[in-house]
Amino acid sequence: MSELLKLEDIFLSFGGVNALSAVSGIVNEGKITAVIGPNGAGKTSLFNVISGFYRPTGGLVTYAGIDLLRKPSNERASLGIARTFQNIALFSGLSVLENIKLGAHAHLKANALTASLFLGGPAREERELTATIDQDILKALGLYEIRDRPVSGLPYGQQKRIELARAMVMRPRLLMLDEPFAGMPQEEKHRMADSIRQLVSSGTVTALLIDHDMETVMGLCDHIVVLNFGKVIASGVPEAVRKNPEVIEAYLGTG
Repeated sequence: MSELLKLEDIFLSFGGVNALSAVSGIVNEGKITAVIGPNGAGKTSLFNVISGFYRPTGGLVTYAGIDLLRKPSNERASLGIARTFQNIALFSGLSVLENIKLGAHAHLKANALTASLFLGGPAREERELTATIDQDILKALGLYEIRDRPVSGLPYGQQKRIELARAMVMRPRLLMLDEPFAGMPQEEKHRMADSIRQLVSSGTVTALLIDHDMETVMGLCDHIVVLNFGKVIASGVPEAVRKNPEVIEAYLGTG
């Protein structure tokens, strides 16, 4: 089992207040890892450190052997890191397919929205991209039947899966999912969990997610890290984390 992402003693402070304190952990390749914890525990802050939105005050982040903190945020996508966000940020006037294509900009030689205006290489690249999205992404995520519909008016769960598809078109090695189950009815949570599991099972993607839905996370993930007040209070397989007394007290609220 190989390490893809390694966090060592990450510190992050805002105005003298520690958002993260000595946070360490490992994300193994080909696995699904979750970071959970109460509101204000530091989950999003940790994601922002990995994504490059925040610069930690101390510590080391290593990705595929690379010192990630030396890379600006815009270069991290080219290294194979893609991230979704809790709040949906789709373009309502564009179709499902067009929204997903926007995620491929970093990998296209020609602009995704203008390539079809030209003959030769750009047009061929556009056709190949569409075929890849149709076969490898839309069908896998159950979105093929709505590929040409505008995203406005689509159910919330479908819009969340479209955001997942837009991240996947970047061909990530590490897929970071920020609250992928937030606001979903139970049936859609199951569909999203199945989609994430299927993508990781394909053998090309590693998933790191944060979420508040304990039951869904416990049933989906291989490894769980629990934060509370910016510190790691537990780390391990789901069943061990579920039984940890500190987790029960801090997060589950049962005993």
